[in-house]
Amino acid sequence: MELRDYARVLLRYWWLIVLLVVVVGVGSFVFRVQPAPQYSASVRFTIGVDAPAAKEVSGYDPILTSYQASEYIRDDFVEIIRSDIFADDVNAILKKSGVNDVQIGRGNLGAAIEKQRRLMSLSVTWDDAAQAQKIADAAVKNLTENNAKYFAQLGSTGANITIIDHPVVSPVGRSLRDQMDIPIRVLIALLAGVALAFILDYLDTAVRDARDVESLGLKVVGEIPRGK
Repeated sequence: MELRDYARVLLRYWWLIVLLVVVVGVGSFVFRVQPAPQYSASVRFTIGVDAPAAKEVSGYDPILTSYQASEYIRDDFVEIIRSDIFADDVNAILKKSGVNDVQIGRGNLGAAIEKQRRLMSLSVTWDDAAQAQKIADAAVKNLTENNAKYFAQLGSTGANITIIDHPVVSPVGRSLRDQMDIPIRVLIALLAGVALAFILDYLDTAVRDARDVESLGLKVVGEIPRGK
């Protein structure tokens, strides 16, 4: 097929393509499921370890050793915050404070390390702003008071947690997947409409012009031009 043949098919079935795109676009917009609002509470903190000096060991640098130990603890703490046990401890603190209608899981907690600043951040995602604040406060309390539970090698003292920024609750914007849902559906409908147009043209055995006659092996003597 030549390019004009493709154009002929698209012009013939343009109404079908447009109809399919409009139906899918309007239907996706009307019947789309509105995502529940999400809120995020984030807090930044530092974590350190006190390493007592061992005077009997030569070449021992307590400051360097403390810094290296803090690095190891910091890397492990990211996974601890994302764990079930940390979520369970936060839930226990919430219940002690009288918040009984909130039950979080590890999917509601996140953690990251700011490599350039040597700081850590903890984030809470929840569908209620006030409850997100309470969860973040409970998580901070668990960080500062119960962190020795997760690092038995540190003894009863645990790690030193210093809160840099208090929890701040902010709405979470729509994800890229949600934003692109309807445009992707419309694009698929457009491609499906074009494909359907060519399928219908292929199945159509009607003779419309001289080229269709010649394709049947017949010779065209004359052709009456299309009237205006």
